[in-house]
Amino acid sequence: MQTVPCRIHRSAAQRIATLICALSVAGPLSAQAADEPPFGDTAGTVFDIVRRDDPSAFVCLEPAGRGERQIWDKRVDGEPVVSAHLFVARYSDGAVIEIRVNPEFDTDAAVAQARRHAFPLGQLPTTLRQGINAFSIHGGRQGFHAGTGQIVVYTETSDHRESYAHLEESLFHEAVHASWDQTHRLAPDWVAAQQADGGFLTRYGQDSPDREDLAETALFAFAILHHPDRFPPADTKATLAAVPHRIAYIEGLLPRGQPLILATDPSPACADGALR
Repeated sequence: MQTVPCRIHRSAAQRIATLICALSVAGPLSAQAADEPPFGDTAGTVFDIVRRDDPSAFVCLEPAGRGERQIWDKRVDGEPVVSAHLFVARYSDGAVIEIRVNPEFDTDAAVAQARRHAFPLGQLPTTLRQGINAFSIHGGRQGFHAGTGQIVVYTETSDHRESYAHLEESLFHEAVHASWDQTHRLAPDWVAAQQADGGFLTRYGQDSPDREDLAETALFAFAILHHPDRFPPADTKATLAAVPHRIAYIEGLLPRGQPLILATDPSPACADGALR
């Protein structure tokens, strides 16, 4: 392991030492070659890190009629304005997300799709959910995508991800883009952590280090820090060997042993007719 550069503060170095010591009883950590990430991408893995029966901060979904919204759609390679079905999702930590469903769905189907995605959004850590302002749903099977404050998904892709218990993990990845990217993906301490690690956790992150490395690394760091029983020991060791400094950085955002959902109002006021 490389020496921690001066730009990474001492508490991060202490977190790295703690992470590695915790796994040392299972055997030595071998260095991962910089050009051989241990994983291809997080979307293709089968680890069930966020489980369907995990608690959710979701409280209610309020139908809000129709409204014109400009939503990026990979199927047309553009950002058309559509008369979307609108919903307001409320969460016990104070988060409020506008869910927008493409008008290709009828009203009943739009309600079903909004409810389907609102619950797993509530399973995200508060720090990830609170950065999401808009969540848009199209039909089709394109890759999910996100930008600051917003996520766009495609229902057939959601079907596929659900088939191997990976919808929640996919939403976690996109929530990192929506909530953390602007502040962290190019932050000096994050870049220093990348340089100190030398390699990458996934080939997808390696191919796009400025855009995808944070989102790719965050999910497995979350598993190691908060659900170590859901991440195989061999894969934990491979992850720690590849990106210990980045895991320590993410531990500063998702501290081990602290609540992930910060409930501020378990029963926020929901409009009449809200769905629960």
